[in-house]
Amino acid sequence: MDAERVIAEFERGAGQKVVVRRTQFRGKEYLDLRQFFQGDDGQWLPTKKGVSLPWETRLALIEALQKEEP
Repeated sequence: MDAERVIAEFERGAGQKVVVRRTQFRGKEYLDLRQFFQGDDGQWLPTKKGVSLPWETRLALIEALQKEEP
C-alpha cells in the first residue's frame, strides 16, 4: 500500500474540507479523518483537527454508523 490513499472528501464550507484517508505510520495502517484548509497558494493542507483510528476498527465503525437512525 502507498503511504496514503484518499477514500473520500467532504466539503465543509469555503476553503475547508474533511478528508477520509487510509494512511500508514510506523508500519501500521490507520483510517484518518482530518480537516483540511486551502492555503493562500490554493494547496490543501491538513490541520490538527481530526482523528486516526487503527485500520482494523473500520468495520466496527461502519456497523455502528449503519445502526444509527437516519
